[in-house]
Amino acid sequence: MESENKPSKQPSNIAIVGINIVVLLFYTLISKAIEGGIFLDAFLIAFHFFGCIIIGLAARKWVWVLSAFVVLLIGFSTCVELMGNQL
Repeated sequence: MESENKPSKQPSNIAIVGINIVVLLFYTLISKAIEGGIFLDAFLIAFHFFGCIIIGLAARKWVWVLSAFVVLLIGFSTCVELMGNQL
């Protein structure tokens, strides 16, 4: 009876988006610290975007697709900002 009232251990929808944003922040900071990091950042953003899309389609959880587009939007804007700093 006790196990019926326990909440599931799956992350909530907002936690999935939040974790993806933290991962994006982590590798963007690393990319900014190295010379020519904009190319690494662009590659990692594309990899992260397609990874979220694949997970979303496989798991049939649309929050992963939403997270992919949030990563793409924030990642593109940070790439533009990094390019502006290099000029």
